Order: sequence, then structure tokens, then C-alpha cells
Amino acid sequence: MSKIAIIADSGCQIDINGEHEGIYIAPLCIGHGSQTYLDQLEITSLDVFNQMKETDDMYTTSQPSTGSLMKAMEDAKRDGYDELIGIPIATGLSSTLNGMQVAADTVEMPITLIDSQGTAHVQKKLIEAARYLVEKGQSVSEIKEKLEDMVKHSGTIIFTPNLNHLKKGGRITPAVAMLGNMLKLVPVMELNSELGGKIDTLGKVRTTRKACKMLADRVVERGANAKDYTFAIEDVLAPEEAQRVRDYLEEQLGPCQVTMRELPSVVGAHMGIGGVGIQFIKNLAE
Repeated sequence: MSKIAIIADSGCQIDINGEHEGIYIAPLCIGHGSQTYLDQLEITSLDVFNQMKETDDMYTTSQPSTGSLMKAMEDAKRDGYDELIGIPIATGLSSTLNGMQVAADTVEMPITLIDSQGTAHVQKKLIEAARYLVEKGQSVSEIKEKLEDMVKHSGTIIFTPNLNHLKKGGRITPAVAMLGNMLKLVPVMELNSELGGKIDTLGKVRTTRKACKMLADRVVERGANAKDYTFAIEDVLAPEEAQRVRDYLEEQLGPCQVTMRELPSVVGAHMGIGGVGIQFIKNLAE
């Protein structure tokens, strides 16, 4: 019987250097000027956000290098694993999924790839579920089916009051950014599962308070509930707005299992200071 390891990228927010048997993580790359840093190992999300706040600098992000992915897989092979399940950040945000396939082909290990259609909390919960099912002795095909069902019942909704970083990143035009800033519009966006997790605009509101409510409303509209789902509310140096989102959510659903923390830099770097996101994912159905 195959011994199965889980391969992921650092967008999942699992500590690369932590103890997590059977889980191997390759760092995403963070660019600043002419420098490139390895996520978690050489720079953290809070490092990026604090520098953005001080200087308004633009950061770029990219997938793990083929070498980093190969190292993670070779570490798994060294530890006795002979098959991989890859759970990367959404294909709509990164080419990491394709990179995993290339690396696996190079090190000659079979890999089954599952598009998380998200990152951060959603990705982390999928990884934890995969590891649990591996330990239960389930086959790769059984695990893939259950994880893909979890993906279908997950989502990520975000807003940013700062359009300059979206403009610099090429996600909106300068004209749209200028008009939005003049009118003080706050765009609310969603990772669209039909587009592989690409960012799609849900609407625009005039205040961050309305944006906070729209995030919570959209989660409820998507069918999430306190019994069967876990949630994460993550921000770019905007803890008050993050708490407001939680308050709106729990007004509608009652007490929920919610993780509160900073966004991963791979998302937050493109949103700018003040950005907030909420994620939800259905618990593993056994």
C-alpha cells in the first residue's frame, strides 16, 4: 500500500518549520524591488504589511520555485513516502498547481492535485482533512472526492478601501482607481470557483462598515452555518474592521468557530492596508 504525503505552499499558513508529520510545504516568493524573499523563511506577512504601511511600497508574489517544490517532494521521498497529494493555492491566483506537477514529474513521484480554489484557512483545512483521511487508510481517489466536496462548500470574500495597490498590480485600471478613490468606493470581491478561484467583483459600497456587512451577508447567502462550517476573518492591519465582520456574521448565525489573524502576504500584498477577507469551508463529511 502506498504511503501518501501532502504537498502544499506557504499560503496555507501552516508553519514551514513546524512539526506536521506527512505534510511538506514549499515557500511562495515575495518580491520587493530587486529582492526576492521566501515566504515564512525570510519574510512574514506582517513584515510585508508593516513595510507597506510605512512606505506604500508595492510587493509582488509568485509561486514556489521548482527547486523548492522538488526539495519538499524529495524530503517526502526520503521519509519513506511514495505518493503525493498536492493542495496548492487557487489556480486563479497562482500557477503553483502546474509547478507541483512539473516538480513531481521531475522527482518521479505520482501526484494527485486538488485545486483549493482559495488559500489560507480554506487551504489549511483541506490539508488537515487530507492528512486525517490518509491516517484513516483511505485511498487517494476517496480522499480526492471528499476534499473536492469540501471545496464546493467553501468561499473567500474580500474588500479593500485602498485601490492603489489593485491599480499597481494591474487588477484595475488607473482611471477606475482614481474614480473609486474620489467617490470613496470600497469594492467587495469574491474568489470565483467557476474561474478557478480568480477574483471577481461582487459590488461596490461607500463605506467600510457597509463592506463589512456585505462580507457577512454573502457568507450567509452562500449557505454557511455555525454547525457545519469553520470560518476565518483575516486582515491587512485592520483588526477593528475584521472584528466588525465577525460581529455581523454572528448576529446572523450565532456563535461560530472563527479564526482571526492577518491575511497571507500573497493576498494582502495586492489588497493594500485596510483589506479584510472572510473565508468559510464545510467540515469534512466522513
